[in-house]
Amino acid sequence: MHPHSTSLLTISAIHPMIRSMFSENSVFDTLIIGNGLAGSMLAWQLIQHGQKIMVVGDESLPSASRVAAGLFNPVTGKRLVLQPYAETVIPAAVTLYRSLERRFGQCFFHEKPMLRIIKGRHEKETFEKRTVESDYIPYLGTILPTPALVNAPNGLFEQRKTGYLDTNSLLDCLRDYFIAQGFYHPFSFDHADLNVTSEGIEWRGFKAARIIFCEGFMAKENPWFNWLPFQPAKGEILSLKTDVKLPEKIINGGKWILPLQNGHFKTGATYDHNLSTLEPTDAGKAELIAGMQKLLTSPIEYSLLDHRAGVRPNTLDKHPFIGLHPVRPEIGIFNGFGSKGSMLIPFYSAAFADCLSKGLPLPPEADISRIAYG
Repeated sequence: MHPHSTSLLTISAIHPMIRSMFSENSVFDTLIIGNGLAGSMLAWQLIQHGQKIMVVGDESLPSASRVAAGLFNPVTGKRLVLQPYAETVIPAAVTLYRSLERRFGQCFFHEKPMLRIIKGRHEKETFEKRTVESDYIPYLGTILPTPALVNAPNGLFEQRKTGYLDTNSLLDCLRDYFIAQGFYHPFSFDHADLNVTSEGIEWRGFKAARIIFCEGFMAKENPWFNWLPFQPAKGEILSLKTDVKLPEKIINGGKWILPLQNGHFKTGATYDHNLSTLEPTDAGKAELIAGMQKLLTSPIEYSLLDHRAGVRPNTLDKHPFIGLHPVRPEIGIFNGFGSKGSMLIPFYSAAFADCLSKGLPLPPEADISRIAYG
């Protein structure tokens, strides 16, 4: 069982109102398939628009959101590329997370600067060019003295507006909220059980005006959206503990170290398009340990607490897949956020909610109409 899942028996026992919602002819505005960060945030946004929604969450299925470290990093890659529309998506994310923190009385988003290790002359030259580009000024700091423990023979610089989302805590709060409101259906979804009519959709006695699929990498098996060019990539992450005093900032040098509290930290991540196994592997663990130790001037002793794997729902053009099916507008998709879900999903979930509730246009870079159907 998923380590963060709640058994179906427990859910039904604690929340008998769930069972009352399973009666035939339960009518909703939107049925949402998937309770990862994409599905949960879209559900929350639609509720704010006054929609009656139902989230279908099969917690026995793998969830990239539950595995991911929730890293928040606007400038990535060897070429230090700034996330498109960063000036819009980042404030939207921070605003929504702070709002949810107030609503649930917990801290979810942790702002934490990042130390980016310079790998060589070309990367240093790229950094120097970026620092004079106006778009990059808010996100790139100066070259800093190298902390004693960090292995950075070519130096390092600070990246700003970085941090991490405590995704599991946020998803737990949202799931509990949906359950309490009777908006949560904790069972599996079979595409073959869906009946699409001119008046909307029907599934297991539920009726809705539309259904939105937020299935992560499993969208490649969705019969209505398997034509979209996904490029899923498996990633493995380790959770560890050490008595060594690590820097407070995130260390990024290919692999990364995310310091948490009380000596706990995470390190990641592998990147593999081979999905022959979705489980953590010894090879992945070895790669991560070697990469983590390489970030440091000397090996540290550690305890391995957890080793997990997930599959990123990447897309060919690096932009999300959002919109309604070109032939069946009762069916939609909200997916394709790759490894940047914590940064992108708040903005795009708000945009899709505006589209579904008010008929506003979708951001063109994410609209699935950009992809030829068939």
